[in-house]
Amino acid sequence: MNNRFWIFIYSAVILYSNSISAFSGEMETISESLRVYHGPINGAVLERNGKTLAVYGYPAMEPIPVDMVLFTHHRRDVVWAGRALVENGAKAVVPAKEISLFTSVHDFWNAFATKRFHDYAQQTTKILTAPLPIARTVNEDSNLEWEGIPIRVLDTPGYTRGAVSYLMKIDGKTIAFTGDLIYGDGKILDWYSLQDAIPEAKIRGYHGYAGRIGQLVESLRKVADCKPDLIIPARGPIIKNPQAAIERLIKRLEKAYENYLSINALRWYFGDDHILTCARRVMGPDAEIDWMPFAETLNERPPEWIIPISNTRLIVSEDKSGFLIDCGSQNIIKKVQELIKEGSVRSIEGIYITHYHDDHTDQAMAGSEIFGCPVYACSEQRDILECPSAYRLPAMTANPIHNLRVMPEGSILRWNEFTFTFSYHPGQTIYHGGLVVKKDGGETIFFIGDSFTPSGIDDYCLLNRNLLHPDMGYFYCLDVLKKMKPDYLLINEHVVPTFRFSQKQIDRMIATLNERVELLRELFPWDDPNYGIDEGWARFYPYGTAIKAGAQAEIGIRIMNHSNQEGTFSICPHIPKGWQAETKKLSLTLAPLAEGIAKMTVTAPQNAKPGQYILTADVSMGEWDLRDWIEGMITIGE
Repeated sequence: MNNRFWIFIYSAVILYSNSISAFSGEMETISESLRVYHGPINGAVLERNGKTLAVYGYPAMEPIPVDMVLFTHHRRDVVWAGRALVENGAKAVVPAKEISLFTSVHDFWNAFATKRFHDYAQQTTKILTAPLPIARTVNEDSNLEWEGIPIRVLDTPGYTRGAVSYLMKIDGKTIAFTGDLIYGDGKILDWYSLQDAIPEAKIRGYHGYAGRIGQLVESLRKVADCKPDLIIPARGPIIKNPQAAIERLIKRLEKAYENYLSINALRWYFGDDHILTCARRVMGPDAEIDWMPFAETLNERPPEWIIPISNTRLIVSEDKSGFLIDCGSQNIIKKVQELIKEGSVRSIEGIYITHYHDDHTDQAMAGSEIFGCPVYACSEQRDILECPSAYRLPAMTANPIHNLRVMPEGSILRWNEFTFTFSYHPGQTIYHGGLVVKKDGGETIFFIGDSFTPSGIDDYCLLNRNLLHPDMGYFYCLDVLKKMKPDYLLINEHVVPTFRFSQKQIDRMIATLNERVELLRELFPWDDPNYGIDEGWARFYPYGTAIKAGAQAEIGIRIMNHSNQEGTFSICPHIPKGWQAETKKLSLTLAPLAEGIAKMTVTAPQNAKPGQYILTADVSMGEWDLRDWIEGMITIGE
């Protein structure tokens, strides 16, 4: 044996010893040259010829010497594990289709300060807050090799739009590194990250419930066709029976998606063919859906005392005074002004807001000022209507509504010949109300905002926070409908006819949601499936804050404990360089299904330049350690 051999052995021992001393989690030896360090992210470390390659990164504070890091996708909650290695000299290899999300992150955040309003694309904001130096980009056509090992690259979109997987033959085993494409034995981390447009069905991102599920299934089959011996995902246990795990995941995806489509409101809007297009992308060309029959539609037009104006309804009293349900555009205001001018309407005496979406609220404050009337809303909407910039949710308006008249659950307002009953109605979104209007001697109309169409429930945007707990979300709404007398009519302002569900249809929707809970429980690795559908369970509040250089801002982190047991949540904020924070760690202990907030104060430097600054935070609970999981924005003004 020559000296170089002993130098190599000595170096390997030193590297191994240093790695263990820097790592406090579990290390798993896969083969002679491959180890996986289990932590918040799986750090796969391959050694050959005195060189070291890492996939995903290394889940410890102190980096180890690495020559190259392979990244499967751009999300910061994974990439953090490789950043220190790259900054320490390792070459970063990233998916070509996601290069801008590694390198042009400042452009993203500067634009997102305004793009987060009126957002209908519904893409993840788990974006890096600082760029990463990139040595090479890859895609399925790339010819990649490291120390004599061919590395096959597969384009595997699904969890993100441009993700890749890597396949290597290592010590006689074919190993696939698939990022977040699969978690453990047939699971996936969450559903909301798949929200996206479905172009072939002409469905945009906002309406694209788990829209990349078709790509996810295709990518899973592509990995299965390569017949790997092992899958090492970005998170969770190593998958030692890939074929069974992939097939199990695909079947779970199909069942959960068919369940969603069976009572889906979009069927009313888009028709059977478009929804079948969505289904067949996932379940194959022969896919069929056991749809719930349409609700009974009673009138092609609403009663004569209700005037449809775009997606607003105007209630007109016998004395020609009016009451608006929502006010989302200037065209609505213009049409009402025309009605007043021609004498059909004498005045507007109130505006009721069903929910916060911009097409229902954008001009509500302007309408209130123009018509000299108050704006009404249920208690649960008060904060989001008064402070929309504090939230990151779909279709947000940037226009706050001031001087709201907040109506608690069950409040009654007598207005001319009408009785208004105000209610909380968390249908299309958790921040949603309903208004029951009873005309003396006439009809009872329940204005439900966007909660239902005749084909089912409007839960097609996962980021709206449609919770699946008993007595929450659509379970709450359906229970309300079940208790109402059968002579009521429903009005969704995007649907011209009035309609109502039979008791049998209501029971079916409840049963379908109960089945969905169990299907999602099998699909996600969390102890409660709501963590997999509710991105907002952990969030900065306010999401957006504006201060001056040198000033302080009070920032909160809100946590919703979806578990059925008390939980303690630890939060580690990360503030911009040069800023100061009063605390480095926060903690919340919450009862089951309770929400709480932990607060901190941050101070901007006196010399902070105008622009956007991003805060992130790690969130841990039980066995979960989620790094860089949430973010908030602070704007320093001129």
